[in-house]
Amino acid sequence: MENQNLETPLITEACQRERKAEVISEVKKQLWLAGPMIAGSLLQNVIQMISVMFVGHLGELSLSGASMASSFAGVTGTSLLMGSASAMDTLCGQAYGAKQHYLLGIYKQRAMLILTLLSIPLATIWFYTNDILLLFGQEADIACEAGIYAKWLIPSLFAYGLLQCHVRFLQAQNIVFPVIFLIHVIMKVIFG
Repeated sequence: MENQNLETPLITEACQRERKAEVISEVKKQLWLAGPMIAGSLLQNVIQMISVMFVGHLGELSLSGASMASSFAGVTGTSLLMGSASAMDTLCGQAYGAKQHYLLGIYKQRAMLILTLLSIPLATIWFYTNDILLLFGQEADIACEAGIYAKWLIPSLFAYGLLQCHVRFLQAQNIVFPVIFLIHVIMKVIFG
């Protein structure tokens, strides 16, 4: 009996070391995937923040209008497109897991079409941002500045929907580094 008691702690310690190694390995895999995804999301938000910061150098009124337009655009457009594109997470993940790779392309193409069509009424809403803000009681000069800024944001609406489709398509296949690379290139082109 004493001999059995001596072996049990050794087996338990070996099992604990093995479990710890498995946990560490899994954490490394998760960070390898999550790190680039987090960085990509942050970089997407930094682009909008930097744009508003540049507008802030034009004056208080311009900053107020740009901030109002960015908030309005976030609520009425980008969050709606992101939510709609998130359906691809489930569909593409299941298709990839089931090794039905042809479905990945079909889902991506359909999502791109749907989000592009959805962007048309959203672009119309952004075009009339000035009138909508006036309707809700915003000051006329701020609403005018926001309307001008929102009109310049309209092309980004269509690009954002397509970007979300590409990101979801790649994420389902555990391909995360191209997103960071593309955002880095975009920032280099825009900001030098």
